[in-house]
Formats: sequence, C-alpha cells, structure tokens
Amino acid sequence: MSADQDFIDFKCPYCNEAVSFPQDSARRVQECPNCAESLIVPRKPGDPGQKVPLPITTPRLTLRRLATADWKDLLEFFSDEDLFQYAEGGPVDEEQILRWLETDKHVNLTTPNTRFCLGVAIQPSGKVIGVIYLNFSGESHLQTTVRLYISREVQRQGFAAEAVNAVLGFCFEGLGLHRVSASCDSRNVAALKLAAKVGMRREGEFRKDQFVSGEWVDTAWHAILAEEYFNSKSQPPRRGST
Repeated sequence: MSADQDFIDFKCPYCNEAVSFPQDSARRVQECPNCAESLIVPRKPGDPGQKVPLPITTPRLTLRRLATADWKDLLEFFSDEDLFQYAEGGPVDEEQILRWLETDKHVNLTTPNTRFCLGVAIQPSGKVIGVIYLNFSGESHLQTTVRLYISREVQRQGFAAEAVNAVLGFCFEGLGLHRVSASCDSRNVAALKLAAKVGMRREGEFRKDQFVSGEWVDTAWHAILAEEYFNSKSQPPRRGST
C-alpha cells in the first residue's frame, strides 16, 4: 500500500487548512495541528472532515459546553451537600465554580488527562440542571467513562435517562467510540437503575475501594459496547415498554 493510501487527507472543518491522519484514525476524534480544535476524521480520503456534533438536543434538554454565565445555575445544585451523598468530594462555592469554568474554557475532547464536561440545560429556559463528565482512556480516545450530576430539584422526572441516552448517542454515533462505562456507589439505587435503563451491563463490583463520607464503600461498574448500543437501537420496542 502506498503512502498516499495510508493517510486520509482533508480540510479541517474549523480553520479550513489541509490536514492528514492515518487510515486507522477514520471516524475518530483528533486534534487539528493548525487550530487545535477537536474534529472527526472522515471515513476515507475525499470525504469532508466533521465538526464535533455539539450541542446535543433532545425533546426536553440541550447538552452543551458550559459558559461563565452558567455559574449561578451550577452553584444552585453543586452547593447542595446531599447531592454528594454517594460521591467523592463535596459542595463547592462560588469561587471554586468560577475557577472551574475558567479552566474548562481551555479543555476540548483531545485534551489529555482532563475531564470533558457538558452542561445539561432544560428547554426552553436554558437553565443548567446538571453536568456530565467524560473521561477518555488512552490516546486513541476509543473508550470513556461517564459521570452525571443532576440537581435534586428535578430528579425523578426522567431527565437523567434522557441526558445519558443522548450522551451514548454522541459517543457511539458521533465520535465512533468502542466502549462507554460508568461507576457508582453500590448503595446508590437510583444510579444502578439508571445504568440498567440506558442499556448498560453490570460488569462487576469492587469491594471497599472508595472512601466516601468517612467510610469505605463498594463500587459497582457498568458498561456498554458499540455493538450492544447499535443492536439495541435496531431492536423493536418491547410490548408494554414506556
């Protein structure tokens, strides 16, 4: 195979400069060497490069990058101590949120060793009611873990499942990922039910591996593969399902 056939040449959809990536990068997220934006490599030479498909819209939500103006919405639920009942860390204050938002401006999908964050905004008001973190594994960006925080004021209304389903579509259909996983405190019944509802398999449980609120707790792990996601999308809905 010639060198020309080993690479996919195209123009960056952001800066319109010529770029080239190896064939095995097809449909994967890469960083443009000219403008440093994250882009989707096309399937074959001659096809156009794609922008990262953001924001994501659902019937009731918009998942988008956070802005400085979101700080009040974030403070409203991240200052709630009960939100962290089953999670490491704790409530955050205004200063911490503003510092985080300033740092988050410089994070993109290809930034190494950094969480990529999406705000979960309710339509039509645009009020941010939650956040989803994506932590990618390795340089290939083919696997990620997800973590969701939703304001307790809007829980039990189906927003969590709607947001996670949207993120799974973004990961598998938009970014061409291989695997998405999630973990939670094994006592967190709501999180366990959410993982099952969006089609994740329970893969195992680590005994007393996390120190939360002054005690060692177990962690349950769930995951879904690309083929499982697409197979579930192709199946007709089960009778009686909602």
